[in-house]
Amino acid sequence: MLKKYLPFEELVYHSNLTKEELLKQLQNEIEVEKSFGFRANNYCYSKPYVGKIYKNSFEIKRAINYRNSFLPVIKGYIKDDLNGSKIDIKMSLTDIVKVFMIIWLGGVFLACLGVTYTLIFNSGFNTEAGFFMFIPYLMLLGGIGMVIFGFKAESRKSVKDLKEILQAKLV
Repeated sequence: MLKKYLPFEELVYHSNLTKEELLKQLQNEIEVEKSFGFRANNYCYSKPYVGKIYKNSFEIKRAINYRNSFLPVIKGYIKDDLNGSKIDIKMSLTDIVKVFMIIWLGGVFLACLGVTYTLIFNSGFNTEAGFFMFIPYLMLLGGIGMVIFGFKAESRKSVKDLKEILQAKLV
């Protein structure tokens, strides 16, 4: 239940195509990323995904023309299977976004603990501070919501795209 809200996914596809055919199919849908950093979104890509293909694996992300720091990085490993190929997919956030969100949400969580402590062990709700005391709770819920919505909205699109690109079914 909780797994469907976390910003990572592990999927397994099965395709009737061979490993070589899948790699060729992927090559037709992947373009090399043109830039690093904030200017990357100024480029228009002719293919739906950017990334790299290695010998039996690939690392890609959707080519979008807007900013989404929570865009999933898709890592896939292709291996031969009976009647085709098996593709193991892992989607997750970039490492820098993971680190930033852990630090940011951790700090906000500590602020929530401080407010909770004040509400319980002091005189309760402080009318002087008013509703400003609830800002850390709103920041925590907002941060979690941004991660979940930003990641899951894009991962759903990628799951559908990969099904078509790989000519595969989810196992």
